Amino acid sequence: MIVRMREGLGLEVWDHPEERKRLVGEALARWDEGALKEALWAYLVRHRKKPDRAAPHYVGYFVRWLALKGRRWPHLEPEDPKAFLLEAKERGFPGGERGPLSWGTVERARASLRHLFPFLDWAGHPMPPHVRLPSRQELPVVAPSRAMPEEEYARLLREVDLYPLAYWRPLLRVLLVLLGEVGLTVKEAVELWQEDVREKVLLVRGAKLREVPLSPLAREVLADWLPQRAFLASHQPLPYPHLLLKPAPGKNRGKPLGLEEAKWILTEFADFAGVKPQGKRRADLALPLRWRAIRRFLKEGHPREKVAYWTGMKSLVVPGWGEE
Repeated sequence: MIVRMREGLGLEVWDHPEERKRLVGEALARWDEGALKEALWAYLVRHRKKPDRAAPHYVGYFVRWLALKGRRWPHLEPEDPKAFLLEAKERGFPGGERGPLSWGTVERARASLRHLFPFLDWAGHPMPPHVRLPSRQELPVVAPSRAMPEEEYARLLREVDLYPLAYWRPLLRVLLVLLGEVGLTVKEAVELWQEDVREKVLLVRGAKLREVPLSPLAREVLADWLPQRAFLASHQPLPYPHLLLKPAPGKNRGKPLGLEEAKWILTEFADFAGVKPQGKRRADLALPLRWRAIRRFLKEGHPREKVAYWTGMKSLVVPGWGEE
């Protein structure tokens, strides 16, 4: 469809405002997905240093959705973008990947729709003023059901005492508490140093440096762990400063617990404790535990902004939690 405006000038049809307005107007009138995707890409390469190559892809899905809903330009509903994203979460994109989709994919689509509004201004067909794009905070980044139920969390803490390899039990309990009480990621947990454990707070280093308050259970478990950690550290000629050290007998006892090893022991423990996969998701303890910690903070009445800071979950939106 690309047309040169005049031989030798190197201009395309999109560089001529009147032609651009005419072509985009015709494409909107018939919901011509291909023409609108091409026009959007022309806008992006002219206005973005690094054009978003995925934007035409997701905007094309939105255009198809509008056509299937029987919308006529410019008579759109105010919440059409949000309705499109929420429907895509459950059913998938029309003619594309089937749902349910991850919230990450839905957010990727929402970010692409941001380009649609300035593109339509550029094309001479502004989006109707009553139509709005939802903010990131209006869409949950994870379903509330992903949080581990309280009875399941309590059961796992009891199951630790029955794990066959006794030398893993203290470390497993610390991992469950760091994720399920404090809200850390596995990577953040293995990167902790002993000195990061303060009296009532935990210093979390890395890209999101912060202090997180410790619950009474977390303080108790960490207090029990520190003497055992000192015993493990004594097995190395030069003790490591890390909080989590390998407990298995052998030459590696007392060395820092690595990320892959932490994931492995959590997976082994989940299998031992009979944790079942949820739908398409594997039996992963890390995320349900982290969201259990977030739910605990919220139920205690802490502001969401503060909980987002403590847990590093900046886009925290948890509708309905605390109302069970």
